[in-house]
Formats: sequence, structure tokens, C-alpha cells
Amino acid sequence: MTIDNFDWKYNLKLIVAGIASKIGPEFFKACVQYLAQVLQIKYALIAEFLDTDPQKARVLAFWSGDDFLPNFEYDLYGTPCGILYDKGIKIYPHSIQQIFPEDKDLLTLQAEAYLGIAIVDSYGKNIGHISCLDTKPLKHNYQEQESILKIFAARSAAEIERMLTEKALKKQNIYLQETLKKLKNTQSQLIQSEKMSGLGQMVAGVAHEINNPVNFISGNLNHVDKYTKDLLDLVHIFQENHQNLADEIAAKIEEIELDYIEEDLPKLLGSIAGGANRISEIVKSLRVFSRLDEAEIKSVDIHAGIDSTLIILQARLQNQPFQIKVIKEYAEIPLVHCYASALNQVLMNITNNAIDALEIKFYQNKFVEEQPTICIRTEKLENDWIGIYISDNGLGIKEENFSKIFDPFFTTKPVGKGTGLGLSISYQIIVEQHKGKIQCISSPGKGAEFAIEIPI
Repeated sequence: MTIDNFDWKYNLKLIVAGIASKIGPEFFKACVQYLAQVLQIKYALIAEFLDTDPQKARVLAFWSGDDFLPNFEYDLYGTPCGILYDKGIKIYPHSIQQIFPEDKDLLTLQAEAYLGIAIVDSYGKNIGHISCLDTKPLKHNYQEQESILKIFAARSAAEIERMLTEKALKKQNIYLQETLKKLKNTQSQLIQSEKMSGLGQMVAGVAHEINNPVNFISGNLNHVDKYTKDLLDLVHIFQENHQNLADEIAAKIEEIELDYIEEDLPKLLGSIAGGANRISEIVKSLRVFSRLDEAEIKSVDIHAGIDSTLIILQARLQNQPFQIKVIKEYAEIPLVHCYASALNQVLMNITNNAIDALEIKFYQNKFVEEQPTICIRTEKLENDWIGIYISDNGLGIKEENFSKIFDPFFTTKPVGKGTGLGLSISYQIIVEQHKGKIQCISSPGKGAEFAIEIPI
């Protein structure tokens, strides 16, 4: 191609300088537009190989003489572009449609001449190509044309390699982020598993050590009650048959207030029996909470798990400087096939957080007329799911913290008062272990509700 009255070397320097600062799609668009200008042809395109199919190419930019055409993918077989990967560079000065009759795009573009060069990376591997077409035959000056194609191919190779490297780095970064997240989750699971293992062993030991003496007390209270009644009956018979008691006996009866003992002793024994029963209920709640005597997964009564959690937290609920009102709204729900101990752990974590939120609001003197309240509601849902909803009227969750509450080790509590594992573990137990859902609905200053939904 003889370029009459056209200083292509000067213009080429200007063009190379103009595209030097461009990257990505903008580079490729500038590249094909300037390439068509330097070669004085109508069409120019840059394409890259598809990762999934080396027999196909993806157009990165296509200049049509007055505008850019949309990018597309196409088969290389039967096209002049396919020849480039064997020949490296190829120029067909005329009759391109007759040489490649299977390539219908040549007919659509009314192409008569073709110039193309393979884009080769720094390892000598073909990664794409540059193709130029014109609607009229080329004039003879192939050396200049090849030089221009090589300059643009080298710059395009560098840019494609840069993009591929950036893509690989992004992919690696995503992989590393996912790996880090998994490591954090694994670490939190290991920490919590160790804590729960220790708690389970402690609960087992405490339940066993308390249960034995409580059973002894409960078992012997019936005998004590019977013996006491027998002794009092004997005293009554003695009094009835000896109207004139010796002064010493009468004085002793008055000293010990026998009438009061008769009245109070049954109440005292009843109190002891009530206390023993209460201890037995606590031991039972500990066993229900940890499920030490059950299989890892089975059908359980969710309400029993909630009740046992509340009994264990009774000291925090009632022994504060303020009383926390607990509202239970239980629906009729069936037994749920679940990991009972893990689910009870979720209930414990969320209820504990609710108590913390109420405590903070109380000490900030933000309870005016309302009473600190926790509401626990259950509901039978559609498609054999159940819902557990735990809400409080505490301070709620700040908007900037909302997206991070389920992240491992994230906590808004003071140092030493929270590990940031409770909600993260709860999320894993509900979503990953039970294939359920957990979300938080919160209004700052008005409280928060955690909605737990799991399949039956």
C-alpha cells in the first residue's frame, strides 16, 4: 500500500503516544480506530481467544469506519483470522471473499482485502489477533503494513497480558478472601466447640453432683414428714393421757413453743420439698439445654429448649437492679428435627445479647415509662417450617454495624465482655447446619428482633 501525501511515520508516533496512557476497553477502541486511520482502511478489530474454546475468539473492539460495532464472539474455522495462528501474519491484497467463501461476514462487510497478525504473549503463546479489512484492493507496500501491524500487535499483547494478569489476581484475591473467611469461621467454630465441650463436661459434672444429694433429700423427705407426724401424734396422746404434766415437761413445752412447731414444721418440710423440686427442675433444664442424654440430631420440643434457656438465664433476668419482663407467645408447633444442643446455643446467644442491650439502655437512663422486655414468639410457617422470633426494647443496632453483626469476632461490647463469636456461630448453626434463615430487624433506640426460621 503506497500512502501518497500521508506521513504515516509521523502520524504513527502521535497515535502510539496517544494510546500509551489508555488501558482496558478504551485502549482497544483507540487502537483499532487509529490503526484504520494509519493504514487508510475501513475496518479494524482486535480479538482474544476464549478460555473455554480456543477455536473461538471474542472481539474486544471493532471499528467500522465511522463508529464502533458491538463486541461479539465468532468461530475461527474457515476465516482468514484462523490462518493467523499458523502463519503469524497474513495479507490478502484482493479477492478475500473468493479465498474464504465460507466466511459470510466477509460478504456482509463487502470486504475485498485483508491484513491480519497474531497477538503473541511473552511466552510465545497465541492469545488473540488483529484483523483489518477494506472494501477495495490494497496497493503494494506490504513491508510498511507489516511494520505497523507488528507495532500494534506488540502493544495489544502487553495490554491483553495485563488484563489477564489483573483478572487472575482478582480471582486469586477472591479465593484468598474466601479462604480467609473459611479460616475465620473454622477458627470461631473450633473456639466455640472447645467452649461448648468444656461447658458440656461442666454441666454433666454439676448435674451429676447436684442430682445425687437432691435425690437423697427428696427421697428422705417423705420419711421425715411421716416420722414427724408420728412424733407429734405421740406427743398429743401423751398430753391427753397426762393432764397434770410435771413442771419440768410443761416448762420445756412452753420454752420450745410446741404449738408453733406443730404449725410451722409441715410448712418447713413443704419448703424443703419445694426447694428440692426447684433444684431438680434446674438440673433437668441443664440437661435439656445441653442435650447430654440425647442423640446429636432428633425431633425435639422447641418450647422446652426455650424454657430451659430462660431458667438458666433466670439470674440475669431477675437479679438485675431492674426486672426484665419476659413475654412468651407460643404457637402450636410440631416437634422439630434438629441439632437440639446447637439450637439451644443459638437461643442462649440471642437472649443473652438482648439482656445486654436492655442493661445498657437501663444504665443510660433511657427507660422512662416502659419496662425492659424480652418477647419470644413461635409460629408455624408454610412449607413445613417454623419461626422463632426473639425481640427486645433495648437500644437497637446502629446502621453502620448492621451489615457486620454476623461476622466472626465482630462485637460492639466493651473489651472483655464479648468475643464476637455468638452471632457468627448462631448464623452458621441456623444457615449452614439447619439450612434455615436468620435475620435481624432493628430500629435504633427502639430495639431489635432476631427472626429464626428453620425447616421442621
